[in-house]
Amino acid sequence: MTRKIIVFLCILSSSFIFAQSIEGIITDKENKPAAETEILVTKDNEKFSAITDEKGAFKIALKKNGNYLLEIIQDGIKTESEKISITGNLKKDIQLKGAPPTEQKIEGVTVTVKKKLFERKVDRLVFNVESSVASQGIDVVEALSKTPMVRATDDAITIAGKSNVAIMVNDRLLNLSGQELINYLKTLRSDDVAKIEVITTPPAKYEAEGKSGLINIVLKKNTNLGWNGSLQTSGSYYYGRPTVSTRSGASFNYQGNKLSLTANLSAGDNYWENKAYNYLTGTTNSNYWNTDTKNSNNYKYKGGNLKGEYKINDKNLVGFNYNYSFSNPLEQAENYTSIFNETGKLNLFSDSKNKNHRNVHNTNAFYDIKLDTSGSKLSLSANLLINNSDAKNFYNTVTDNTVSTFTNPISKYRIYSGQADLEKSFSKIKTESGLKYITIRNNSDFNFFNIEDGQFIINKERTNTFNYNEQNYAAYVSTSFKINDKWDAKAGLRYEYTTLEGVSLNDNSSAKIKYGKFFPTAYLSYKANENNTFSLNYSRRITRPYFGNLNPFKYYTSEFEYKTGNPYLLPSFSDNFEFGYVLKNNFNVTLYYNYNKDNWDRIQVVQDNLKYNIVKNFYNEDQAGINISYNYNKLKWLESNVFVNGFYAKSKSYLPEAVAAAGGFGGNLNLDNNFFLNKEKTVTLMLGLWSYLPNRDGNTDYYGNSSIYTGVKLNLMQKNLMINLYVNDLLNTNRDRGIEYYPNYNVEYYSKGITRNVYLSVTYKFGNNDVKGATKQVNFEESSRAGGNGGN
Repeated sequence: MTRKIIVFLCILSSSFIFAQSIEGIITDKENKPAAETEILVTKDNEKFSAITDEKGAFKIALKKNGNYLLEIIQDGIKTESEKISITGNLKKDIQLKGAPPTEQKIEGVTVTVKKKLFERKVDRLVFNVESSVASQGIDVVEALSKTPMVRATDDAITIAGKSNVAIMVNDRLLNLSGQELINYLKTLRSDDVAKIEVITTPPAKYEAEGKSGLINIVLKKNTNLGWNGSLQTSGSYYYGRPTVSTRSGASFNYQGNKLSLTANLSAGDNYWENKAYNYLTGTTNSNYWNTDTKNSNNYKYKGGNLKGEYKINDKNLVGFNYNYSFSNPLEQAENYTSIFNETGKLNLFSDSKNKNHRNVHNTNAFYDIKLDTSGSKLSLSANLLINNSDAKNFYNTVTDNTVSTFTNPISKYRIYSGQADLEKSFSKIKTESGLKYITIRNNSDFNFFNIEDGQFIINKERTNTFNYNEQNYAAYVSTSFKINDKWDAKAGLRYEYTTLEGVSLNDNSSAKIKYGKFFPTAYLSYKANENNTFSLNYSRRITRPYFGNLNPFKYYTSEFEYKTGNPYLLPSFSDNFEFGYVLKNNFNVTLYYNYNKDNWDRIQVVQDNLKYNIVKNFYNEDQAGINISYNYNKLKWLESNVFVNGFYAKSKSYLPEAVAAAGGFGGNLNLDNNFFLNKEKTVTLMLGLWSYLPNRDGNTDYYGNSSIYTGVKLNLMQKNLMINLYVNDLLNTNRDRGIEYYPNYNVEYYSKGITRNVYLSVTYKFGNNDVKGATKQVNFEESSRAGGNGGN
């Protein structure tokens, strides 16, 4: 009873202390309620504020009458202000005049406005990570896995219906690929990410390379001076295996008045085991070529990243970015093969032990110049990639006798590029234009030895040297403009001219190719109201071959099998159309259609007792589908993300060596559930699954696949200590399986790795968490082409 009296007296006394107030309704230009708008009232350094509700209503209690300054703030930007006089209770309705022309900083005020979870911009879909509780306290790879249309694992990052995804940070492409890219993203924390942008049809500003789009990770802006750091460690225990994979890393950020620095270090020891088979069965007779394989890989790596930015003055910024990675994977395989054809039956055993040393140096520098106060800017950048690889590979082939061989492939990639980008802003129009030049050099030596009585004897017929030179010239222009409050448009045109030459010294052959292509882009966006946004996009893209797929070396895995590249391999092109719709900022639908011309892939060829894989352009493909993303957060204890992709694909082969798979439907599902076990949402139970339906592409019919995971996430010590514990592939169902079609035979393949594992990661952050360090990246798209080994 006493407690209730005290509470009543407090309320009663406050009514006398705050005997005056201001209240009203804020509406936009169309006289619709302006929800989530900040109202700030100031007098003699005393500040009072409120946020409008769904009806645009607000009320602010004040201590005393007098003259005040009233300011309207939207998304942290001051849009309007006026002086008012308060005597008692003031009723004041306000209609906003328009959108803020420029960003303004409000001194001494921390403005917190909850942003929409999804936003459809004219050329991209925006996922506001900071508005998702489930996406906090994890690394960026995990945050990407919760992003609409994106699937991210420790192996690869893809966009539904697309492949070869490129990753950017703050609108600048990362100069990393493969495992180096995954390792770097794991050093970034989702708490430092403001939003993730999914760009499925990239504008003309970006390289036309890649069938798929781009993912842009936008970091939060530096808000304080100082420094911070973090330590991370993680490990995976594989079910039924006496080994673990480990990873450790450290990061450091410094922000001064002019100088910003960021450094990352990481090291790991990954273990991988795989069992597979490849069964080639004749369709017109009883011939077969069946191989069962067991692989075990140990991938050790270490790397570092150093970035620096120096603000010369308010208009000039200069900086650099350096990445280094070293890896020495050990790959071992055992193969049991049975062959039956017109010459009879042959059983053979082969094994291999491959040691590789890879050193990658990647550096770039940039200089940004602000040309005026409206956002116009000139950016200059230069890039350099040095990729050295030196392998020592041993092979044994056992039939009635044993043949032992040794290969020493040495590759040296050098990529140089320079570019200039100009952004010019007018009242309602923003233009972008630029030039870029790239030169690529690859000098590769493939040394082949026969091992006889312990002696290494050079085999000149299988030894070769391959030199590759490529030059790319690019120019683009793009413009975006706001037609009115509801309509936005953007259009651009990019031209790329390429010359390339590949020379094989062993067989004295060469290939010279020249081509120039235009790549148009167009976007249209319509915002009917706060709850409904529509968009229509088009882009033309190119996919150039990886350097390894152009190398004609014959990599013999046994005396009866080898794989080789194709110096005459051409790029493939795709036309992409999309229609998007976002409802109430958390339900996204995208209809898409892609036409892909001159697609390439590896095909298997059998000639008597010899089988080899070669990459060729051989098919065109039509694909149409629908993506649906939905975020459910109506309950305080649950946040769920659902993503569904369904499509129809039909391929047509124009080479007699491969038969296109029949057209058909496919799809995939991602479901991610986060159950918050306490009010502070620092203890989270996770349960999710992903699934792929059977689908067809090129000459391959892919079987379905699925996996379930669960785990617990802890954010302790004011979110400075983060602990994640997962069980991946709980039912051990993740595997790859399919059938490849050829005129005289079919190939059924199967691959199963140790995907069921227990994963534990621990991250500790210290220092000022608001410091982000150097965040700018520099475009260097070509670096990813050095990392591809497969045909896809």
